[in-house]
Amino acid sequence: MTTTETLRTRLLLPAMVLTAFGLYFASLTPQIVTLSIRIAGVAPENKTVALSTVILIGALLSIATLPLFGALSDRTRGRYGRRRPWLVGGAALALLGLVVAGSVPSVAGVAAGWALGSLGTGAAFAGFLPLIPEFVPDRLRARLSGLIGFVVSLSVLSGVLLGSALVDRPLPMLAIPGVVALGATVVLAYVIRHADQAVPGAFPRYRFRDFLDSYWLRTGGDRDFAWNWVSRLLLGLAYVGVQTYATYYLTDTAGLTIDDAAAEYARFTAISTPIGVVCFLLSGYLSDRLGRRRAFVVVGAAVLATGLVVAAVTQSLTGFLIGWLILSVGQAVYLTVDIAIAAEVVPDPSNAGKAMSVYQVATLLPNVGAPVVAVAVLAVGGYPAFFIVLAVIAVLSAVAVTFVRRIS
Repeated sequence: MTTTETLRTRLLLPAMVLTAFGLYFASLTPQIVTLSIRIAGVAPENKTVALSTVILIGALLSIATLPLFGALSDRTRGRYGRRRPWLVGGAALALLGLVVAGSVPSVAGVAAGWALGSLGTGAAFAGFLPLIPEFVPDRLRARLSGLIGFVVSLSVLSGVLLGSALVDRPLPMLAIPGVVALGATVVLAYVIRHADQAVPGAFPRYRFRDFLDSYWLRTGGDRDFAWNWVSRLLLGLAYVGVQTYATYYLTDTAGLTIDDAAAEYARFTAISTPIGVVCFLLSGYLSDRLGRRRAFVVVGAAVLATGLVVAAVTQSLTGFLIGWLILSVGQAVYLTVDIAIAAEVVPDPSNAGKAMSVYQVATLLPNVGAPVVAVAVLAVGGYPAFFIVLAVIAVLSAVAVTFVRRIS
């Protein structure tokens, strides 16, 4: 590796980790805690359905536009490269949407703001994720994936603490993550300014059929990509479900007020985050060192399912904490190598933006599926049945990844 390449890698990895923190801080914090607090303030009597609706609208918009953003990012020409405009422009739009969600005191206003925010973070991820297969050597991908997993946990902890501290101040509660995301993307855009160049030659014209094909997970050449996509979708359903409804579980089952539930959620997250950090960093190092990916994903999904079973069986504050700690370990181990696998099974490197955006759809679809599962199951069997269903989904995630052949 040349001195220039070494310098770029040394600057690139920290900048990517910082940007990952900013983007996940802006995209996960509302979904996990601050939107539930905001909705409880504007529609307390209908909070569960209202929250599900707001999250569903944002998720559907992201899912509908992510492959388009990725394909357009691949084709972007101009002096600012093909990834940087999407990185910075998307983060700026996300900030605008979060400001709207925190300013307009109605469910419709929150929904409109979160819709803009979801479009913005989707565009930013369309510029961010392709950088992994394009610029990060394979020998460093699991470690980077582990570091990204670590900052995902850190962003969740930061978001929960932010929501707990600013529960009565919706505008800064929602806007601060957007400010952080925008600042982080500006830093990364500066670091990659010389490397981010358009691919030589002309891309074929992007047609509506190409857009529709983005959602068709074919076999053959895309078989490994498809199975990994399915595994990521199922695992996401499992942990997004418990994260999204944890605050309401604490109010409805443990009898806490919304303020106390937010504080308790912050305590749980503060306890689990150091454990997750150790798992992320250790798993990433071991995966790169051993050259193995599949075992980490299977074990992670199985451990996460175990945590959900514990939460379902105990149905107490202490039991939920124990289950939360166990599933946090499983989530950390799985996510450590998840992005590394996605980068490894990209079908066509010249269309990495489109491929990684389609992969990102698998991380967003749970925001659609989890509320649907929650509304259907909670009305019939309550939280025990909900957690058991999520545990079964996590086990299916482990099964799906065994069909990915191009990983060891």
